[in-house]
Amino acid sequence: MPMMRRGNALEALIAGLRGSPAARADWHAVIALANRTLLTPDLFSSLARAGQIHRLPQDVYEYLRFVHDCNRERNLRLRAQLLEAVAALNRRGIVPLLLKGAVPLFLSPVGQAPSRMTSDLDLAVEPAEEAAAQACLEELGYVDVAGGRGMARQQDAGMLELRARRANDFEPPMLVQRDGLRVNIPPVQSRALHWIVHDLLKEGDYWRGRIDLRHLHDLAQLAESDDVDWGALQASMSDRSARNALDTQLLALHHFFGTRIPARCAGRPIVRFQHWRRIFTATHPIIGAPLRLAGNLMWGTRQFLRADGSARGGSSDLARRIARTLLIPSAKI
Repeated sequence: MPMMRRGNALEALIAGLRGSPAARADWHAVIALANRTLLTPDLFSSLARAGQIHRLPQDVYEYLRFVHDCNRERNLRLRAQLLEAVAALNRRGIVPLLLKGAVPLFLSPVGQAPSRMTSDLDLAVEPAEEAAAQACLEELGYVDVAGGRGMARQQDAGMLELRARRANDFEPPMLVQRDGLRVNIPPVQSRALHWIVHDLLKEGDYWRGRIDLRHLHDLAQLAESDDVDWGALQASMSDRSARNALDTQLLALHHFFGTRIPARCAGRPIVRFQHWRRIFTATHPIIGAPLRLAGNLMWGTRQFLRADGSARGGSSDLARRIARTLLIPSAKI
């Protein structure tokens, strides 16, 4: 996709996700951006729900429907995989906590699946149950994937990631029983907070100036279907940097999807600047490249110092870490 089209393609993609196809969209550019951000099935389903799918050019409609249908079949396979794992854990007396994309997969009606593209299945258990849960999944044929990225079986559509639940992780969870299975599901506030902390703080999008558009769309849908108390989330942030990151994400949420947020989110100059920086580099990737580079260098240095306590690892080690930060492919804009 030519860089000069990024701003227009992004605007058209957002319009489509909001159920209104752009009149003069460059659909090749829009589809390329949707594919990169893992939003192609959501684009189709959003237009279909809004009754606007007929306005697409025929070739665009056929491509979007093909991707949507393929993703639906994959999600149905992931759902069956999730239910099998939950059933096995329940038989051991373990009630797992579902995270991220596993939540809508479990809650979707039988025979249906959410349009969201889900990379893997994320489950958490109490620390005392982790060994038993691991053994249970191994009995189902799961084996650890190299690099500690999760567990997998050759026949499955995706990996399964099992981790120990932290003491303050998603308190209090809600027990949900469906079709004889029992799971814990984080309340809406915790689900929203997880996406924000994961992207802005853990992956450094606040410093790097990046936007995970798929997760932002997740937040917009969550806010539309549930009553998210953004003020309570602001109060829960541990320090000023975390609050700034949250407010920056909320400004992006309002900017792209029109979600109602507290007016005080835009009160601090640093938040307004960070929001402007993210939007500018997303829509103007060429002239915004120096801003993105500065953010990547800041994040790479921050990670190096956090891991080692100081720069004693040497400049060559720092350079390698920063290089990995810059070169790892990303679905973010």
